[in-house]
Amino acid sequence: MADSFTTEVKNEMAHSGNKNRCCATAEITGFIRSCGAVTLAGKGGVGLKLTTGNAAVARRYKTLIESGFGVRVRLMVGEAAARRTHVYELSVPPGSAADVLLASTGVISVVGGKREMKTGLGESVMKKKCCRKACLKGLFLGAGIICDPEKGYNLEFVFASEATAVAARRLLNSFTDMHARLRQRRGNHVVYLKNAEQIKDVLTLMGAHARLLRFENVRMVRDMKGRANRLNNCDAANMEKALGASERQLAAIRAIEAADGLDALPGELIDTALTRIFHPEASLAEIGQLLNPPIGKAAVGARFKRIAEYAEATEQA
Repeated sequence: MADSFTTEVKNEMAHSGNKNRCCATAEITGFIRSCGAVTLAGKGGVGLKLTTGNAAVARRYKTLIESGFGVRVRLMVGEAAARRTHVYELSVPPGSAADVLLASTGVISVVGGKREMKTGLGESVMKKKCCRKACLKGLFLGAGIICDPEKGYNLEFVFASEATAVAARRLLNSFTDMHARLRQRRGNHVVYLKNAEQIKDVLTLMGAHARLLRFENVRMVRDMKGRANRLNNCDAANMEKALGASERQLAAIRAIEAADGLDALPGELIDTALTRIFHPEASLAEIGQLLNPPIGKAAVGARFKRIAEYAEATEQA
């Protein structure tokens, strides 16, 4: 199932680290934009609520936010009735620490004590490649879905916000040879990839190396099976084509035999016709090797063409 492979990828990524403070901030930015909501309080104060269905992911961002911004993050566990699974909610109360967190991640700007909501991913976070990779990781941990490679190739980021989806697509396509697309589905905005090579590159960018190995192994087996099936289909088609040609050649030979007898043909054509009669399933190359002296496939084909022309002339006479 797509969900189980998605969980495997997220669990692996949830236990990886960030070398730089800037990358941690960029990753938090991606996570907030993918599954966060700003909460309002009295006197214009704002807080933050983050929701995920993955316990390891929830613990990761509780630790990242608390260690990076010195703000207390409350973790609550609920239940999603529709799917009978747990939901993990992180909440940051309004206050100066929340303002710093939201401003640092580009969610708000604070000018003269006034807060203004922002959209997108924040250009300041996207300057370095390492930060763009970290932000991509945060987006996936918050809103990513990846299909089990045994079922097919599909990676999606599902957002409620169109602005976030547009920014996420731009981020993805900033990496080499990436061509993410955007569509709407049931009121959400979906950024997606269906190319196996590009999905592999995304797993590499996000640091999901163990799942990448599994993805590549499954992909290799699928590709080998696909090639084998194509070769089998091609062989079957060639066999059918060869048998059809053999039947036409035999029909021409019988027509000549019934009308004038095979002795009416030149000696080399008689040998070729008799060889076909005794070897109806042989290929042109095999017929050529059975003749004495042996001749090539093209020469055999030319002889059968002459036989067909003789048979046609016989029928018209």
